[in-house]
Amino acid sequence: MTVTALVSAKGVGVTASALALALSAPSRTLLVEADPSGGTIRNGRLQGEVTAAVGLHRLAAAHRSGTLAEVFERHLVPLDAAGDRLLLPGVTDPAQAASLAGTWEAVHALVRVMEQDGYDVLVDAGRVVVESATGLNESLSPAVLLRRADVVLLVVRATAASVAAAAPVVKVLREDLDRRGAGAGALGLLVIEHGPYRPSEIGVHLGLPILAALPDDPSTAQVLTEGGSLRGRLSLAPLMRAGRSAHEQITVAATRRRLQLTPRGAQVGEVSHV
Repeated sequence: MTVTALVSAKGVGVTASALALALSAPSRTLLVEADPSGGTIRNGRLQGEVTAAVGLHRLAAAHRSGTLAEVFERHLVPLDAAGDRLLLPGVTDPAQAASLAGTWEAVHALVRVMEQDGYDVLVDAGRVVVESATGLNESLSPAVLLRRADVVLLVVRATAASVAAAAPVVKVLREDLDRRGAGAGALGLLVIEHGPYRPSEIGVHLGLPILAALPDDPSTAQVLTEGGSLRGRLSLAPLMRAGRSAHEQITVAATRRRLQLTPRGAQVGEVSHV
């Protein structure tokens, strides 16, 4: 199974993309809502049915008390009726993000346990928070989850403004992953096809591979992020069909990465995530 992190230079549909991938994947999934600016799924897709008693913001206190591993699964809530898609809801206030700075390592370890138990893990990391020209802000971003993901997807729209905003972030992410993570080879693009440019053009301009492309499907994106229903079956919507194809591409990319990083003679699952 894989751990995939999604980020953006600006708010360009990270949460909708993460939900599309989580809900269309063929396997069990865990979506970690790690956006430091605050989670939206609790009051969007889940329509306020999940209280603030559970979620990422509660894990810092559990970590300090030594009970994090014991209570972690109590903070996972179902995203679908079958319970195969789980969500770790995000912080309810951006001010809570700083309290998680010392907790991300422990959260990462538990995320890897879920992955080893057969879950594909998706991390909605929101907008990249930069500390300097060559690094992520570790107190206001889930830097550990980005650096140790199998794949990091930078989400961009096919517009000049979105691509221009992404360019300096590509540089920061590359250098940060090379110096502190599993290498810049983990970085790729998820293009939302809203705008005049083809994904291949954007990939050439930013110097990154296209690992996923999702159609501009605003009605489905709205249902995913705000709740409600479509006239037809959600699984047949263009965004969800593309999500299934994108999941296959991401899995192939993640498997390749693991093979490249696995020491000769070791099993693929034994590769360490620094």
